[in-house]
Amino acid sequence: MTIKIFAVGALPLILAACGTSTPLPDVVGITAPASPTVAARRTGYANPIRNYTIRPVVDPADWRESNRSQEGK
Repeated sequence: MTIKIFAVGALPLILAACGTSTPLPDVVGITAPASPTVAARRTGYANPIRNYTIRPVVDPADWRESNRSQEGK
């Protein structure tokens, strides 16, 4: 009984091993950044808050009036 279960489980593995395999990926692009002969790209400073808009604190408004001001006309 155990041999039958082993054979049924091993059969797909054996058949997969006999099939065609896919070629390995090209890894030249992965190792290129670590090469000391390749120049690094220059980067500049980017201000993280350049698009910041100041919004002052206001008191809560009436929700009905807020809905009326936002409804499509």
